This record gives sequence, C-alpha cells and structure tokens, in this order.
Amino acid sequence: GGGLFRRVLGTFDRLFVQNEESLKLLQGIGAVNAEVAGDTRFDRVYAIAQGAKALPEVERFAEGAEVFVAGSTWPPDEQLLLALINANPDVKFILAPHEVDPARIERMIAQIDRPCLRYTQLTPQSDLAGGGVLFIDTIGILSSVYRYGKWGYIGGGFGVGIHNTLEAATFGLPIAFGPNYEKFKEARDLVTLGAATPIHSYEELKTWFTPLRDDEHLLQQCSRIAKDYTTAHQGATNIVLHTVFGKPE
Repeated sequence: GGGLFRRVLGTFDRLFVQNEESLKLLQGIGAVNAEVAGDTRFDRVYAIAQGAKALPEVERFAEGAEVFVAGSTWPPDEQLLLALINANPDVKFILAPHEVDPARIERMIAQIDRPCLRYTQLTPQSDLAGGGVLFIDTIGILSSVYRYGKWGYIGGGFGVGIHNTLEAATFGLPIAFGPNYEKFKEARDLVTLGAATPIHSYEELKTWFTPLRDDEHLLQQCSRIAKDYTTAHQGATNIVLHTVFGKPE
C-alpha cells in the first residue's frame, strides 16, 4: 500500500514537515528532500493575536474583573461549566458555545444564579459591569475574546475532539478541556508542559481551576509556559516561503 505513496513523495522537490518525528519517518523510507519547517498554524495564530479585534463591549464587561473564557463549548462541556460558574461568584465568565442557538443559550441562562448577557443583544444601555456571564452568541470573534481572559476552557473534548487550543494559549491562558485531545500535537505538548489539563468530570475541573484561581504565582507560571510554547513554534511560514520562493517574507 505504501509503494504509491513513496513514488508520489519522490515527485516533490521539497517536503516540509511539522516535526522531527515526521522527518525521521520520511528519511526512513528514503525521502532525502524533507526538512522540518514547523507548523504554519502557529504563525496564523500569532497573526490573529497581533490583529485581535478590540471588542469594546467585551472590554467593558471584563474591565477590573477576573475573566474565565470558555470557547466552542458543547452540552457536556457546558454542564460542567455551569456548575463552575455557580460555584465562583467572584469570577466573570465568557461562554462561546459551538452552536449559537438562542433556545439553548436561554436554557443555560435559566440555570445560572447571576445576571447574564448575550453579546448580540448588548446596547449602550446594557449594564456590562453588573453582568456575571457573557454569552458570545455570534461566530467569528472568539479568537479575539481570549485576550480578555485569565483562564480558558476549550470545548469538544467530550465528543469529536477539542477545538483550537492555540488561540487561547497565544494569549497566555492556562487551559482545560475534555479527554478527547490526543489527535492534536499542540494539545499533547501543552499537557506535557503543564499549561493544559485534560479533565473528565466537574470534580477534576474544580481541582484544576481552584489553585489557578487562588495562586497568582502558579497562574503566571502556566501562563508563561503557554505563551512561550506558541512563540517558540513561530517561523514555519517564513521557512517555507524562503525555500520555495527564495526570499524572506
């Protein structure tokens, strides 16, 4: 089965791979034209972070508060998060559900003991400072919302697999997610480094969050690891462009 694949590999002038493991595999089947460039997604995320949209309403909501951002959440994630929200009245939460169905969001709001806001319904008159939970009920702004967070949660880990962890890590958020993260190298790396934690239950979510909430030093440490990890992996785009087109970007 691998014969055709090997022949195809021979037709490329240059193969760029994301890591040493891939390079060794290719060298093992005689591909001499390969090099590690890294993963261009790190550059894209860095660019997103640099160009993160200022979101004045979210900024006013977050101002002077400690904010927990949960992105791309699914019902099993939300069950745990709703419990965390009710157990932490001093922390503000921003929830960006994967499905922005209004009925679903209303059902969640009904289970929360604090004033909740919906992003699409905010007006200049909305009492943003008084809100405890902000639901991002629109798509396309999540990657910019992470900048307002101190801690993060990435949804999808109880189902098909977690969503993008790099968008949160690039802003230095320590993150938690459900158990299904193995497919994603950066998630595995962040877990190994201690900046991310897989959780299976509310008990584990609480055990992860409490020290990060109460120990500023620990938070700074995890935050630094997450940020450094995303920074250390930048540069793949330039390596590819330079080799292919013979010029730096």
